Amino acid sequence: MTQVRDLLIIAGLFGALIVFTIVGPGRTPPQAPNIPSTYSSAPDGALALYEWVRAMGYDARRLEYRPFEVSEDDAVLVMLSPSESVSSAHARDILEWVERGGTLIFADEAPSMFSQSDALLDALQMRITVLTATQMIERAPALQPVFDQPPVREISVRTRRTLAPQRNDYAPLFGAPGQILIAGIRIGNGYVYISATTHPFTNSGLRDRQNAALALNMLRRAPPGSRVLFDEYHHGLTASPSLTDGLLATPWGWAGVYVATATALFLLLGGRRFGRAVPLREETARRSSAEYLDSMADLYQRGGKRRYMLQHFYAEFKRRLAKPYGINPQLEDREFVYQLARARPIDEAALLALLAQMRSTPGSDADLLRVVAAADAFIAVQMKER
Repeated sequence: MTQVRDLLIIAGLFGALIVFTIVGPGRTPPQAPNIPSTYSSAPDGALALYEWVRAMGYDARRLEYRPFEVSEDDAVLVMLSPSESVSSAHARDILEWVERGGTLIFADEAPSMFSQSDALLDALQMRITVLTATQMIERAPALQPVFDQPPVREISVRTRRTLAPQRNDYAPLFGAPGQILIAGIRIGNGYVYISATTHPFTNSGLRDRQNAALALNMLRRAPPGSRVLFDEYHHGLTASPSLTDGLLATPWGWAGVYVATATALFLLLGGRRFGRAVPLREETARRSSAEYLDSMADLYQRGGKRRYMLQHFYAEFKRRLAKPYGINPQLEDREFVYQLARARPIDEAALLALLAQMRSTPGSDADLLRVVAAADAFIAVQMKER
């Protein structure tokens, strides 16, 4: 019976492991590694740009875990390849903020109709198209000498996309004749930089001095020390992570759930009793009276209660002497000795001296034992003579 139960437990654990493998994080496709997030130190990440902006003295912050909103205190908004859809309301809020004087740096490589930024591209009247499906465009020259602090002549782009403007009031900044990769648009009091490549703003792209100079020129539109927002909201960081997210959205969380489930099943099925627990003999055996006496004697000795113990022996001694003759043991010592002497011949002086010693405080354990032994000897003599 035990072997069958163990086999069932093992089979159940393997079944649970299979279920966790099927429905767990193994089915969830990992996040695309080329998202230029400011949390990523991968070549296509944007952590270097975020840290560099902070090092230059700007108030660099991430827009995450709160409602999407840009305020008057935000001077620059950096949006790199959103992986979550930019709604029409967000696009409208961004353009209104730009009109009031904000600077938008927006880069995306997803072609229109497949991009999460279609609403923003429509609001900017720009499209992103596929320029070539086979050949990578490595570098793009400057089309206008507007970036001169420091001068930028040619940047590394590594893209197959290009911009297709649907408006006329734009400035082509980088590309080739008939190929615009980066453009600028003035909207109200603000400005928009729109790019069909994210490479110049990534960790690997900023290794190119010309790309770093490009980012520096774009940031010069904002006063030193002003706030620069990096959009992580549209990278999926919309709500603060919870305990449930950690348990059900990561491999370590699923592993913890499986271990907890397996442990609970093992304790439930493997720890079942077949009857009432049998107590140990040591738990049911009663202690002897000698053990009690030893314990009490030890307590009195450690507490130094010699006078208390001698008073007990004094009262017991008088009761034993008075009982055969019906004398009250509570009488004062002299009256007690007088009444006892009337009943039988005794050494009155010796008894009075012994009683006096028993009413005193012994100086040591030896003195206590000596007085008690003398009382026992006196009793023995009295009983023998009787």
